[in-house]
Amino acid sequence: MQALFAALLVAVSAGKDQALHLYELNPKTGALVQRAKYDLPGSPGSQCVSPDGNTLYVSVRSANSVAAFRIDHGMKTLVPLGITEIGANAAYVATDRTGRTLLWASYSGGVVGSNAIGRNGAVIKNPLSLIETARCAHAILPDASNRFAFVPHTGPNAVYQFRFDAKTGKLTRNDPFTARPAEGLEPRHLAFHPKLPIVYCDDEKGDSVTAYAFDRATGQLKAFHTASTLPAGFDGSKNTCADIEISNDGKFVYASNRGHNSIAGFAVDSKTGKLRSIGQFATGEIPRSFNLGPSNKWMVAAGQRSHDLHIYERNPKTGQLTKLRQQPTGQGPSWVQFIPVRKMNP
Repeated sequence: MQALFAALLVAVSAGKDQALHLYELNPKTGALVQRAKYDLPGSPGSQCVSPDGNTLYVSVRSANSVAAFRIDHGMKTLVPLGITEIGANAAYVATDRTGRTLLWASYSGGVVGSNAIGRNGAVIKNPLSLIETARCAHAILPDASNRFAFVPHTGPNAVYQFRFDAKTGKLTRNDPFTARPAEGLEPRHLAFHPKLPIVYCDDEKGDSVTAYAFDRATGQLKAFHTASTLPAGFDGSKNTCADIEISNDGKFVYASNRGHNSIAGFAVDSKTGKLRSIGQFATGEIPRSFNLGPSNKWMVAAGQRSHDLHIYERNPKTGQLTKLRQQPTGQGPSWVQFIPVRKMNP
């Protein structure tokens, strides 16, 4: 898949810098070469790329806003489209599957919402939906059918379940409203299996990943399997999980450990969806965010406290990660996002 792209960019949200740092990945060495820095009116966090690959959205958390950038494939850079105040500190932003609606979840506000996206890619101010849940909403993603969305909450120890109307861009409560794993796990982020009807959540306090059976007809989840992200003997009280990713082929799941400072890897059983540990791979200090590249050959993890980036090459057969480089980045990196750059016609 690498040949489909002219280049791979990597955007890093540096909270203490109040800036977005943009890098280009050198495919021969794995080095990240900085191309630009975009100052923002607050601390950036979650990022997402639109389904057509032409727009990047960045939550500007301390400004209760979302910034939009057009991805210039010819120049391999970002063009600011504007910053929209949404009235909430969004811990997570994602588009729906059509790219016409922005979905967001506010950790501090305990609210989930949606906003329309204009034709130029910028976010439109007035919300289409605004639904109170509870504090500690960490993420929001729609399923492949674009009819449901799920929001893991750590404090309430629940995944909140929504219906989504792609025509109106509105979210509504599903019934029942929550799915709950075992006590004390506290789901944080989520990933959909590309083939099996399964959703995986990493558990912030449980130091684990939990698999949920996903009823595609009703949009309901039910937890059925949990696997630890830590090696035997490590004190779990010194660790919390943060981010989760699944490979494009659905064969491997990865979750980050803050405290053990590693990426935990799992092989996925192709029939049951249950997980088997393939080990832990060292990162910088407090890896709050990491991202797999579009071809899944590369992974970049950010050390939020060590202010660095670790670049890995991934073995597609074994799922193992080989660290190629470690390099400094902006202060307090809290999100890493690959941006594929398409080849342009001459």
